[in-house]
Amino acid sequence: MASDSFSDFFYAAPDGLKLHARIYGEANGGWPVVCLPGLTRNARDFHELALYLSGKAKTPRKVVAFDYRGRGRSDYDPDISHYNVGVEAGDVLAGLSALGIEEAGFIGTSRGGLIIHVLGA
Repeated sequence: MASDSFSDFFYAAPDGLKLHARIYGEANGGWPVVCLPGLTRNARDFHELALYLSGKAKTPRKVVAFDYRGRGRSDYDPDISHYNVGVEAGDVLAGLSALGIEEAGFIGTSRGGLIIHVLGA
């Protein structure tokens, strides 16, 4: 479901699972913003914030909002042991790599905050 305000981005997780993110705006010199939702949430949670950050903020930014495996438009993983913060952090790194993003500002709610801590370590 593409829209005028964002585009859908699909990429492969390290184990080959097809994952999804929403991309808002373009890189305008500043760091992009990466949005990571809570446990049962998805990229749609950040829609209004992403619209603001990518188009209305004083310094518009590219915004990437991720759907973890089994949520939003990402594929489900039949192996339940893969639904953990470590694997999901690896999935986010794979998405950032596929997008060519080496540095970013991060916003996370609940589980997204935990994943940010793992990425920071």
